[in-house]
Amino acid sequence: MEINRRSVAENKMNSRELFQKVKELNLPLGRYALFGSAPMAAKDLRDCRDIDIIVTADIWNEFKGKKKWEAVRSGNGAWHLASDDLELWKDWGPGQWNVEELIREAEIIDGLPFVKLEMVLAWKKLNAREKDLKDAKAIEKFLKANER
Repeated sequence: MEINRRSVAENKMNSRELFQKVKELNLPLGRYALFGSAPMAAKDLRDCRDIDIIVTADIWNEFKGKKKWEAVRSGNGAWHLASDDLELWKDWGPGQWNVEELIREAEIIDGLPFVKLEMVLAWKKLNAREKDLKDAKAIEKFLKANER
């Protein structure tokens, strides 16, 4: 059986395509931010295969009723709305996260708001899965190299 795998170059393009999909949602700034691996992809630290978007309650409610968006329960019990490679989250876990504050403090890169890498680092360490710990090391190295 042949497995279809994308090359690294295709994955890089995929991150850009995913960012474009987010832009096409026309979400209002100040009501959402990209979390998960997306902030790392924005800084060229790794690719992302999907985009986790934290959103305010009004955005969540607006998309909850749209045809292309399906409510899905994640492994930690939280609900999100999924459409292809995009996921909308009104809550974020594990741990206690103030979604509105994360959105308010987001860093704008190429017109999109991204949760700050320091917060992604804290979340990765809290999750403590093997892939998250690997990502945490990459973020720490990046932050140290870019200290002012």
